[in-house]
Parts: sequence; structure tokens; C-alpha cells
Amino acid sequence: MLQIGKVLATLKDNGLLPLKFNRPALLQVRFVAKTSPLLLLKTIQSVLSSMGYTYFSVLQVQYKEDISSATFGLNTEYALDPTLAVRLFAKYGFNLVDLERKSLKDWDYSFMVQTPRLAYTTPLIPTGHALDLKEISGEYWLDITSPGHLVVFAHSAEWQPQVSLFDSSLHILKYMAAENPTEKISLHIGDKVRFVRVSDVNNPLVLKGGIKVLLQPTQH
Repeated sequence: MLQIGKVLATLKDNGLLPLKFNRPALLQVRFVAKTSPLLLLKTIQSVLSSMGYTYFSVLQVQYKEDISSATFGLNTEYALDPTLAVRLFAKYGFNLVDLERKSLKDWDYSFMVQTPRLAYTTPLIPTGHALDLKEISGEYWLDITSPGHLVVFAHSAEWQPQVSLFDSSLHILKYMAAENPTEKISLHIGDKVRFVRVSDVNNPLVLKGGIKVLLQPTQH
């Protein structure tokens, strides 16, 4: 397979990859991958943030036959540096398979997703030891690669649990929303679950003081 990243790096090193516009303009970039729209969007947003882009808009999202595409618009003086973009996407398990420059202000990136990774997730393995977490947003993402029994403790008596279970492509497998406040929940994590999102039904800030998570091995 042609190593597109190396080709791009060679072009850039030899001054054959112009990226600067004559004046600020709208840059449109379309990203395509065989995954869920949610995983694609979260990955794109993480990459753009890492590249220093604070403001961008989602112009279009499509999902058909397991293929997701998302078109982003950015007001800028430069096209995305594809050599940097390719490296950052690869960190999240997105490997570039095709890149089309329709014009300096219109690009298409196509990716193959192997083992996806999310930014700002906490890896959790069934060690039987509790882990203290603290996110000021009150939203917690767990990356779980082994089945087990998950126990979540809140440092607040006002917590009304909201928990979502996702597969590796961020297709939702199960959604739970408690009707009453509690300080502890427990649930089984099957082998299809890869990511878990923990928050609060009414106000995520209830959990800004932190949670404690414990993944216990499945008993055979």
C-alpha cells in the first residue's frame, strides 16, 4: 500500500504542498470512515483542537451503509497541514487511505479505522482496585478492554446516574438513567462494550467533585 503520509511529508519538505490562501476564506474539509458518526465527530474535534483550531462548524454529517462522513468548515488563512493531521488521526486509530485536494480550500480525507481510541478517556482493567477520577465537566469516559463488573461511587448524595455503554465504534449498546439519586451503582460490562460514559441525568456538574470506579473480574 502506498504510504500516503511519507509522500505528503516529501512534498512538504520540497515546497510542493502549498497551504496558504491569498486572503482569509472558508476552508471545507470532508472526513470519511467506516465507523459511527459519533466516533468520527469526536475524533475530528480532538484532532482540530490539537492543531490549534478553536472555532469550526459542522456543515454536514451523513451515515449510510456503515460509512460516516462529516464536512467541517473553518475560517482560516491556511488549509490543514495534512502531514500533521495524518499523524494526529493515527493516534486515535484512524489510518489515512486516501486524500483528495479538490482545490486549496476543499479537501477530502478517507480513513480506515482499526483500534479506535478516544481522547480524554481513562483506561480501566479488571484489577479489583478502585480508581479515583476527577473531571471538572462532570462527564467521565472509561475505556474498557475486558469484561467485568463495574462499580461507580459518587462523591455526592445528589447524583442521579446517567450511564451509556458503547462498542468500539461508539455505537450505543445500552443507556441507563436513574429515577432517584444514589451514591453507588453497579452493572455488568459484556465483551462487546468498549467505552462507558458516566454523568448525571440533570446536571453533570454534580460529579465535578469526582467519582471512584472499580472494575471487578467476571466470576466464572
